Amino acid sequence: MHDSLIQIDPPLYLAHTMISCWRCGADMPAIALVAPNVAEAEGEICILSEIEELPEAVLQCVGNRFPSFKLKYSKTSGSRYYANTCPKCGVISGDFYLHSEPGAPFFPTNEEEAKQLTLEAVPLTGSIRVRAGLGMGVGDLILEHARKVSGKQPAPAARARP
Repeated sequence: MHDSLIQIDPPLYLAHTMISCWRCGADMPAIALVAPNVAEAEGEICILSEIEELPEAVLQCVGNRFPSFKLKYSKTSGSRYYANTCPKCGVISGDFYLHSEPGAPFFPTNEEEAKQLTLEAVPLTGSIRVRAGLGMGVGDLILEHARKVSGKQPAPAARARP
């Protein structure tokens, strides 16, 4: 699906919230990775989606916090990617639903929607390479308004200016 690896420099953030499973209605966590420093993004803050490949250390960190974030097959996309999975019934909540519709958990359209997310830093010791889609346009809103875990506040990323 995604042909090339994308370089991400620190910091990397884990954004999360609770949603209802579309199949069984159970409460379930939904997570996304927010990357302010992506080489290919020309200064845009990116939200990673349809993640096919992540370094083991990042997978371990995310999996320790959210074990229901798993590599699954999506019939909708016809591919395997790390997806938010209901811990009760096992169905995935696809990234299109979570990332691509205005007002979706990882596509906030205003400050109030962004405040529904919580951000935590993912410890990185250096640059990483991932295979994923890049969503742009709402990262600033998320970094500015999401609730922060721990005393560390995400610093606004330096933005490329024309």
